[in-house]
Amino acid sequence: MEIRTTLGGIPLFADVLSSSQLDQLASRCHAVDYEVGSTLMTEGDFGTFMVAILEGQLEVSVAGTRHPSRQVAIVGPGDIVGEMSLLTGARRSATVTARGHARVVEITKVALEAVFARSPELLDRMEEVLIARRAELEKIAEDEHAHRLLGLRTDEIAGAVRRFFGRGS
Repeated sequence: MEIRTTLGGIPLFADVLSSSQLDQLASRCHAVDYEVGSTLMTEGDFGTFMVAILEGQLEVSVAGTRHPSRQVAIVGPGDIVGEMSLLTGARRSATVTARGHARVVEITKVALEAVFARSPELLDRMEEVLIARRAELEKIAEDEHAHRLLGLRTDEIAGAVRRFFGRGS
């Protein structure tokens, strides 16, 4: 129930999925615990999952040419991380570590594919969210290296999501 409740509180899912679709997605996800300092995602890696935070806080940091690494966000319960990479197939644009004990829901591509098969309109909503997230990332990118890590241009995001999930362009 904890997973279902969390997913139901995330606009990316709640605004598009019916109650039964949320149940279906929740049944394909699982909760994972991380201890302080644990790395959930590493900048530059390919994303195999995104997370929705149940408990605790995660630190999001990016490497730069002027600084070895800098924190760009602290996220907590109800937030999601890793969606850009998972949904587009692009490399991770940041490293995510646990600031203390954290419990998250891992949402894999396979879990999302099952929902997309029955709810193709979710792709449209996810594209909107990714475009908004991309704009946020551009605001915090302070140098050329960080801009390159963002990967896709805003106008490329929709096509990347559809190609990655086999729905054409």
